[in-house]
Amino acid sequence: MGNLKFFKNFKDEIKRSISKVKVIYTDLDGTMLNDKGCLIKDDKDNYYFDVLMQLKNLSAKNIDLVLVSGRNKMQLRYNAQILDLRNYISELGSEVVYDLGKEIHLTYDKSRQKYDFASLGPDLEAVVSLLKKEFPSKIDYSPDWNRYRSTNVLFLGEIDLNKANKLLEENGYGDSVIINNGLTGMYSTNLNVSKVYFYNLMPKGINKAAGVRLDKKIRHLERENCIALGDSLEDLKIAGEVGYFFLINNNIHEEKDVLDVLPEYENVYISDHKMNRGWVEVISYLFI
Repeated sequence: MGNLKFFKNFKDEIKRSISKVKVIYTDLDGTMLNDKGCLIKDDKDNYYFDVLMQLKNLSAKNIDLVLVSGRNKMQLRYNAQILDLRNYISELGSEVVYDLGKEIHLTYDKSRQKYDFASLGPDLEAVVSLLKKEFPSKIDYSPDWNRYRSTNVLFLGEIDLNKANKLLEENGYGDSVIINNGLTGMYSTNLNVSKVYFYNLMPKGINKAAGVRLDKKIRHLERENCIALGDSLEDLKIAGEVGYFFLINNNIHEEKDVLDVLPEYENVYISDHKMNRGWVEVISYLFI
């Protein structure tokens, strides 16, 4: 942990450097929300309304808060409407959506996909069977979690990602990948795991960074115009597209996959607090 950079130690320096910020990209679950998807309770299930005040402050400063999530565009439309936001990036960077769905841009060529897992057909059933056989009682899937998706499929569990992706490669699914999109407490499972993570099965090359990159291109934004917040290995990829990235400290010392790649980024700063309290820790100081 000695080489990690914590926000509290650099906050004054960062604040002096963000005068050109126009857009904030934010993950939802475990970042702006708690791990159960709630905006008004913290990680200990106590009521917490400070995020709402920061939304007011950002609006007053004319800063566009863009939701970047694994949720589909229908779910994010409802989320955005509740928060009085207009723009979002859905399905882990697959779609860049403006003005609550009036304009949608894809970050990939869907016609080139070998398998359409999002249709929940036999190809997906074969992958589900492979994963459950390889990781018994460690991963789960339900059609109910995956209605109305365009690109990826959601799993829950705790598995070895390298082993899982090698399994896909060996069985003819090498153009797809399974990624870790962070901790969750949104769903109950009967799995034999110590933690429950969101995992997504998706085509290679699609990620949250690709969504941010396309949004920047469309709106002619530079890195200095953007910052981002997130809590997962997938969120961390956005760091290469923004001036500053703030990693929410949901027990960072326990997340080996995240710690292994942190040295690749010079612009990542870690919060002291967890989940939405960590989000407020950063936003409230930088945009008072």
